[in-house]
Amino acid sequence: MKAVGTSRSRDARGEPARQGAERSLVWLRLAVVLSALVPVVFFGAVAWLGYLESIEEARGRLDYLARAAQEHAARAMERNDLVLQEMARLLKDDSDAQVRAREAQLHEVATAMLLRLPHIRSLSVWSPEGRLLVSTLLFPVPRSLALADWQYFGWGDAAANGALDRGLYTDRTTGELLLRVTRRRELSTGESRGAIELTMSASYFSEFYRRLTEDESRVTVALLNTEGAVVGSWPPISAFSRDDKRYSSLHPIADHPLSVAVAQDAAAVFADWKRQTLLLGAILLPTTLALVFASWLVLRRTRREMEARRRLNEESRQRRRAEEALRHAQKLDALGQLAGGVAHDFNNLLMVVSNSVELLRHQVPEAAQRPELASIMRAADGGAKLTRRLLAFSRSQALQPEIVRLQAAVASMLDLLRTTAGKAISINLHIDPDTPAIEVDAAELEMALINLVANARDAMHRAGRLEIHARRAQRGEGPDRHPPGYAVISVSDNGQGMSAEILDRVFEPFFTTKPAGSGTGLGLSQVYGFCVQAGGDVEIDTTLHVGTTVSMFLPATPKAAAAPEAAARAMPTVSARVLLVEDNRDLSSTIASALEKSGCVVTAAASAYEAERLVLAEGRQFDVVLSDIVMPGARDGVALAKNLRQRKPELPVVLMTGYSREIGDAVATGFEVLTKPCPADEIIAALSNAVRRAAGPMH
Repeated sequence: MKAVGTSRSRDARGEPARQGAERSLVWLRLAVVLSALVPVVFFGAVAWLGYLESIEEARGRLDYLARAAQEHAARAMERNDLVLQEMARLLKDDSDAQVRAREAQLHEVATAMLLRLPHIRSLSVWSPEGRLLVSTLLFPVPRSLALADWQYFGWGDAAANGALDRGLYTDRTTGELLLRVTRRRELSTGESRGAIELTMSASYFSEFYRRLTEDESRVTVALLNTEGAVVGSWPPISAFSRDDKRYSSLHPIADHPLSVAVAQDAAAVFADWKRQTLLLGAILLPTTLALVFASWLVLRRTRREMEARRRLNEESRQRRRAEEALRHAQKLDALGQLAGGVAHDFNNLLMVVSNSVELLRHQVPEAAQRPELASIMRAADGGAKLTRRLLAFSRSQALQPEIVRLQAAVASMLDLLRTTAGKAISINLHIDPDTPAIEVDAAELEMALINLVANARDAMHRAGRLEIHARRAQRGEGPDRHPPGYAVISVSDNGQGMSAEILDRVFEPFFTTKPAGSGTGLGLSQVYGFCVQAGGDVEIDTTLHVGTTVSMFLPATPKAAAAPEAAARAMPTVSARVLLVEDNRDLSSTIASALEKSGCVVTAAASAYEAERLVLAEGRQFDVVLSDIVMPGARDGVALAKNLRQRKPELPVVLMTGYSREIGDAVATGFEVLTKPCPADEIIAALSNAVRRAAGPMH
């Protein structure tokens, strides 16, 4: 059972004190949170500021190193340009032959210039055909020296357009990496006349970068050309890359196709920051833990004191509620036992009446159509329905489940429901096509819907709108989340709704808000009992002054509805030895007469002990046992059936009851159970089926 809807406080006494205590707890909880949060926020802020400061310091150091390396490379390039210009001035407009003639002079002057410039390895003059005319590396230059692969040096194109070229190559003799700088030799007429070339050692830059970064940790400085190739670096690297693990920057050298790149590993950048952060954490952690622990102790002590006071205040109320609940439970239990006993005896009387009428109809055919007999049967049927309504209170009635298709069943009840609601209430019925079939007692379903419509009618003061909706339960609805699922029948009204106090008691038997004489308080109790006994549940969703929706969740069944039986049928016959166990002498006599009329040989027993004596002790032979469930003594019909199944499994047992709390156990263990009052032909048919099943397929 689930009830959702409006709610409000039921006990306003002590509300100011309770609110004050709650506010104290809120402040104490806030103190615990702040004692942990403030140091954490402080630690985070200091750590973040230190992190940003480390990045700024690293960038400042890298910028300083880059500027120093940039200025160093720019001065070297400027000196190179001056050397090339001076050599071009010395060559004037001389032809290749004139240059060769002056080779000694030019070699001496060039060598003297390079002595003052240790970063330059060589200075050479080339003819347009790739012949070496003057060189500081060779003297005299062999006249036959000509390089067919002169473009290997990369200045051929430069010589054609007058631009400077700075390329890297490896010396074929020494294997040393060199930076070559070439310049086209131009005559005063603008005519190209070969090229002037000088080479620099890459180690010149590497050595400077080594000295530059002596006091730095894990810093790389490199000189790159336009293709990204490394001219010189420290520490030595083959290529310069920029990634997330390093902080790096690139600085071009003005007027020269070169750039200076600097980088530092992130681990070195944040080394000092990590040490400082760990030190700060080591100081803050125990302090924070001490603050949190102290605040938590205060909070726990306050909670204990408040809980002790609450328990003291609640104890007396709990004791009163427990005493009231015990008295109420005892009253309901006594009423349930009384109702069950009355219903059981009344059902026996009704069965005597109904079966006697059936015997009379078969024995006196001319009296079968007498209206007096029909009146007796109608009275017996009315008494049976009255008994079932009485048993619905304790949910102990013997059900007659059948397959019910809601599309047809609820629609067939619509006229009855409209009569119950009255003309001033409009009923809108909607049944989803995919609503599954259910296996319930159709009479109890009809009674439950009538009760719900009657309650809705009274809640709307006999005027309003009523919605009845049958559908398949959605995932997450109902008392079970697994197959076979549930069908839902909802009855919604736009009445006055229910308060929280009424909602909590709405399923209690005899509880009603209607005026005296206007209701019994058993309507919703019957609905709840019907749903629970059918294996389902009931939910109420209500809002005060808006309306109420009552939803019955009933298990779906994959079974198909049985075909309707013929309205009239002859008394069946069966030839069997029947042991009839029934403590009511009149009912036993009536059933025995009906069975003997159909061809049975009947032996009567008044208790389970007598039946066991006849079957087990005396060894009497019977084809089937027909037993009531509720009988005097410690052993009832279910215990008798289980004992006979264990001792004589070949002997079938059919049970009867009009009221029994053990009926579910009987059905679960596989015994057929007939509901009192049941007609004689139904008893004979059940016995015939039991005998036939026990005999096996050969019979």
